[in-house]
Amino acid sequence: MWAMSVRLLTVCTGNICRSPYAQLALQHALDTVRPGGFEVTSAGTQALIGNVVDGGSAGILTSRGIASDTFAARQISEQIMGDVDIALPLEVSHRKIVLSYSPRHLKRAYTLKEFARLLDAAGEREPWTTRLAGLSTVEERWAALPAHLARERGLNRVPDGVDDIADPYRQPQEVFDRMAAEVDAAIERIVAFERQFD
Repeated sequence: MWAMSVRLLTVCTGNICRSPYAQLALQHALDTVRPGGFEVTSAGTQALIGNVVDGGSAGILTSRGIASDTFAARQISEQIMGDVDIALPLEVSHRKIVLSYSPRHLKRAYTLKEFARLLDAAGEREPWTTRLAGLSTVEERWAALPAHLARERGLNRVPDGVDDIADPYRQPQEVFDRMAAEVDAAIERIVAFERQFD
């Protein structure tokens, strides 16, 4: 049974740089188009449990008016995965770990970049408004998405590394800025998908 909101989980290694940035930025963006429709959380495969968002990511969020002060890193677990509709890891290697905790997420785990790329590719093949015609709620739409994206994944192979977003941990600020730009580009496409159904 689906909850009243679609539950998304972003995943990286330490859960202090990439996945909290993706979590908070995606939540912020989805709230602008579908308030209350989504609940975005995050976890790490080797989480620095209890840590705050790394300064490199927090600074970018703050500059956009997105608060990160209540965030605390947490370790991915079977229990966390039990509450997730779609997992959005930041690297293909994280996806494998996600599936080790929850094999049933096979068609419901995509790297963030892959998810955005497949949304676009599938939409070009057949408009989403046609594909998902008759599904009026956000929950119904997102419950139907994985079947379409899993098919698209088979038609849309890309070279290794294309769908990964590099880890900026302990790197200069420009590496954080690059990471944020890649995450933002994917978020823009996810939000554009949802906006079609206004």
